[in-house]
Amino acid sequence: MASFYPELYQTALALLVEARQKAGRTQEALAAWFGQSEAFVSSYEEGERLLDPSEYIALARAIGVDPYELLKQAEAVSL
Repeated sequence: MASFYPELYQTALALLVEARQKAGRTQEALAAWFGQSEAFVSSYEEGERLLDPSEYIALARAIGVDPYELLKQAEAVSL
């Protein structure tokens, strides 16, 4: 992973995945929301691909959570 703060990134990602699961959204359903294949979601959830900030925000909003709250939570435990 090429993140400047890998622990912060991993925590933020884990919170996003947890939010998706709590919302009852499958990887396939979330990917379809964006017109992508399921591989789009699985690749970032498995750490094969880094999300850029705009993708993180859009994905969180599609799940129905506040991306900034997720990031605040991640920052609180990672930095």
